[in-house]
Amino acid sequence: LLNLNTYNKILENTYKLFLKKGLYNVSSEDISRASNISPGTLYYHFKNKDEIIENVLNKYVLKVYYDCLDEANNCNGDTFTRLTVFYKGILGLDNEYRPKYVFNNEDDFKKILVISFEGMQKYKEINQKYNDFNFKYTQSIRNIIENGKNKGEIQSNLDTNELILFIKSNINGIFFLWIFQKNFNSKEIINMNLKHIWNYIKENKNH
Repeated sequence: LLNLNTYNKILENTYKLFLKKGLYNVSSEDISRASNISPGTLYYHFKNKDEIIENVLNKYVLKVYYDCLDEANNCNGDTFTRLTVFYKGILGLDNEYRPKYVFNNEDDFKKILVISFEGMQKYKEINQKYNDFNFKYTQSIRNIIENGKNKGEIQSNLDTNELILFIKSNINGIFFLWIFQKNFNSKEIINMNLKHIWNYIKENKNH
């Protein structure tokens, strides 16, 4: 039987090593040493390093994204509030919306994004899980838009599919700018983009 304490300790220490050294620079020996266990114990709990990596990405990366979706989907505010919770939660760049249990600062979240991109490229299972997430991510935006139209808070003549692509491409653009551009003021950019998105989609007669 697996020792769950050891199993979870391995995942946590591997995750911390990824944040420190990157996905491809962590060896099995690094993981064993950080977890204070023998290689035999490591491979008793996991078949190989790839299985460790997949489990780490599931627990510490995908879970963040799904929790952000859940928070947005469970928000009962008006459409602008729901959009704000979704937008800032998915980006994870605002202290008010950042899940505290996985990372404590923007630098850690930036590393998580790089790790997730690397994982999607290398592991088919992880890539499929991100595709599954992307479907639910798209549905969450669709729900916000359709609900907003039904409540008369978003212009009914705007094409929902086009708005989904508009919002998703905006979010993805912020991710890449934030990763590669120095001195990127994420909070200021996020608030500015949210304002412009809302001004474009809102039903003017109610505002």
